Amino acid sequence: MYPLKKGDADLLRKYDELPPEDLMKILQLERAAINRDELSRAEWFWNRRPELMIENRPFLCCYILGLFCLLYLASTAVPTCLVWMVAGMSCAVVDYIRFVRWRNEYKSSIKRVFINL
Repeated sequence: MYPLKKGDADLLRKYDELPPEDLMKILQLERAAINRDELSRAEWFWNRRPELMIENRPFLCCYILGLFCLLYLASTAVPTCLVWMVAGMSCAVVDYIRFVRWRNEYKSSIKRVFINL
């Protein structure tokens, strides 16, 4: 097993921002030293990374524009405004749960790749 440098340890904390190939390049690992099955599993998990609605700019712009319109008409549309806010918060919660679940699966997969060296 290759000893990790201090910078490498900081990099591994940001594993969910980098695909397995980039992690291998940065850590300077040879492809022959890594279990191919574990690497393909990690790549599969990386490809399953959820696309968050909050990162989707058209969705975010439409939500904010709709919220401002409802707040402008707040004197007559208080129930509608509350429903709009609850819908937006529920989308954010669902995104968070999906991303945390994916991150945990990907983290275990990456650990298996690097532990089996």
